[in-house]
Amino acid sequence: MKVYYGWTKKNKIAKRDALTVIFLNAPTPLRINKDGKDGVTQKIHVAYEREQTKGEAQEARLSNRIYTVFYIFMDDKKINNSLTKALQVNYDADQNNVSKAERERIRQALMDEYLRLNPDYKEGVFQLELPLFG
Repeated sequence: MKVYYGWTKKNKIAKRDALTVIFLNAPTPLRINKDGKDGVTQKIHVAYEREQTKGEAQEARLSNRIYTVFYIFMDDKKINNSLTKALQVNYDADQNNVSKAERERIRQALMDEYLRLNPDYKEGVFQLELPLFG
């Protein structure tokens, strides 16, 4: 079973930028698109795909849904439209199931895809917070 990493395709319903992780919970996809993917490419720009680990696959068998989807919204207060922060949150979320080398490949693939989709993106400048009385 597969795990897909990518960026949400904006449309009338999905109006927010989001890093999207989709877990396929069925051993075989129900439908195959023209591009050979299993319906995921209609919803996201796929940047990386991998096989689920044994632990993830075991949890997927208990699910009653075909897909399990996780979003990291770019306009979330903790992310604050920062690509670096969004990628770090995803990197940390995968640490229990995915090797460090593969997490780095995922991070790089997501960054490359985001910069391809948003060529004018620039990381924001954040103010340094200093304690008043230290």
